[in-house]
Amino acid sequence: MCDLQHIEVDYVIIGSGAAGLSCALKASESGTVALLTKETMPSGNTPLAQGGIATVLGEKDTYEMHIQDTLYAGAGECDLNAVEVLVKDGAKRVKQLFQMGFPFDKSIDGKPLMGREGAHSVPRVISSRGDGSGKALAETLWSEVKSRENILFYEQTFVLELLVSNNECTGLFALDMEKGGAFIFYCRSVVLATGGCGQIFAHTTNNINCTGDGFALAYRAGAKLENMEFIQFHPTALKVAENPMFLISEAVRGKGAVLVNGKGERFMERYHSWAELAPRDIVARGIFAELSSGNQVFLDVSPLGKKFAKLFPSIFQACKKRGLSLPEDLVPVVPAAHFIMGGIRTDLNGRTSIKGLYACGEVASTGVHGANRLASNSLLEGLVFGHRVGGAVACEQFRSNKMHSAVLRAKSFNRKAIDTGDNKFIFALRELMWCKVGLVRSEEGLTDAVEQLEEMERNLLGVQNITATNMLTVACLIARNALARRETLGSHYRSDFSDGKSSDSLRPASNI
Repeated sequence: MCDLQHIEVDYVIIGSGAAGLSCALKASESGTVALLTKETMPSGNTPLAQGGIATVLGEKDTYEMHIQDTLYAGAGECDLNAVEVLVKDGAKRVKQLFQMGFPFDKSIDGKPLMGREGAHSVPRVISSRGDGSGKALAETLWSEVKSRENILFYEQTFVLELLVSNNECTGLFALDMEKGGAFIFYCRSVVLATGGCGQIFAHTTNNINCTGDGFALAYRAGAKLENMEFIQFHPTALKVAENPMFLISEAVRGKGAVLVNGKGERFMERYHSWAELAPRDIVARGIFAELSSGNQVFLDVSPLGKKFAKLFPSIFQACKKRGLSLPEDLVPVVPAAHFIMGGIRTDLNGRTSIKGLYACGEVASTGVHGANRLASNSLLEGLVFGHRVGGAVACEQFRSNKMHSAVLRAKSFNRKAIDTGDNKFIFALRELMWCKVGLVRSEEGLTDAVEQLEEMERNLLGVQNITATNMLTVACLIARNALARRETLGSHYRSDFSDGKSSDSLRPASNI
C-alpha cells in the first residue's frame, strides 16, 4: 500500500529536457508549476545531443532557406505553418538563450560559429563546446528553472495515468520511485514533454529511459496520435554493443569526414548528389545497403587532421575509451533508432484532442518534421514549442476534481511494477522491432511483427509491469501504422514499395 499525497498546482509538466524546461520557464510566469521526471533533472535525450541548434543568424542565410531545407528533408509531409513557426520563432528563442548565458562556440570575430549538417544548404547550426551542445543547453535552461521559486521539482517520479473524464484532463497519478509513496496531482493543465521512444528498438542512441511513456499515457487517455511510423534512424552510431549506442554527430561529416566501406571506397555519391550530407534517411539507407552486401562501413575522420580532437572533444574521448586512435583509425558505424517524427497530434500551441492536455517536443506531432527530421531541428523544436505551450496553458481553468478510479488503484500499486530489470519480454520486444519494423520494412515482416506484438499483448494481460506495457503499446502503434502505409516516404522505407511506385491512393490517413 502506498502513502498518497494530494497536490494542487496550476500546471504539471512531465519531462525535463529542452521542451519541458522551456515550457516550465514560460508557464511559471502565470502560475505554480510542478516539474516531474522519472530520472534526475535535467533529463531525456537533450543532454546527449551533440550537433547543435539550427537557426537563422548568418548573413548568407534566410528564413525561407531554412524553411525550404526543412520541407525538403521532410519529404513533402511537413506542415508549412508549423515549419514557419519553428524557423521564425526559433531565432527569437536562440537570442533569448544567449541572454541566459548559453556558452556558444564563437568564430574569430566573436560571432556564433555556424556549422553545416546534412540537408542544410548553408551553415546554420550553432554549437557549444564542440560536440557538447545538448548538455550545455540543458545546463543553461536548468539553471534558469532552478531560480524560479514557483517551480516545484519531483525527481524519480513515474507518471502512471492521466486523470481524464468527459475528454477533460484534470491531473495525473504518479509514483514516488525513491520513497515508495504516490501522488495525485490536480491542475489546470498537464503538459507531456516526455521525449521519444527509441528504447523500443534493440539499437538506439536514445537515453535508457526513453521508453515511450508519454505516447502510451496519451493513447490510453484517448488522445489522438498520428504518423507514428516515421522513425528516424541516425546513420552513424558507433558500432559497439552498448545501450544506448554512442552517437557520432552529423557535424563531423559537416566538417569533412567521409563514409567508406571495407575496401576504403566512398559510396554515398551513388545514393545522393550531396553524398555524406544528404538527408539522414538517405544516408542511413546507403549505409544499410553496404552492410547488407557484406561490407563494413566506417567514418573516416582523417580529413579533419589533428583539429578533430578540439572540434569534437566528447567524440574523441569516447572513441579513445573504446580503443580507437583518432584521426588515424577508421570509426566503425551503423544506423540506430534516433527520433520519432510523429506523436501526439497537437496544434501550434501544443493543444491535444483532450481539453487541458498539452504536448511539446519529440512526443508531440505538430507536422514540423514531416516524414524525416532535418538535422539539429530537434533542440530548436523543444525551445520553440516548449515556450509556446508554456504561454498557452495560462488560458486554462481548474475543472471539478471528481473521485477518480486512479485514487483507489494508487493505494495498492506495487513499486516493482515499474522496474524493467533483465526483462526477457522487453528484450524480445526490442529485437522484434529492430528486425521487422526497423530501417527497411516489408509487408511480410510488418504483418509478422503485428501478429507477434498482438500475441505479446495477450501474454501481458494481468501482468503489472507498466514499463513493458508502455513499450508494447507504442510498438503496436508504430507497427500497425507502418503496415498500413503502403509506400516509401521519408524515413518510412518499404522494400516492397520503392520511391516512385507509391501513390496517393495507397496512402492511409495515418491517424490513431
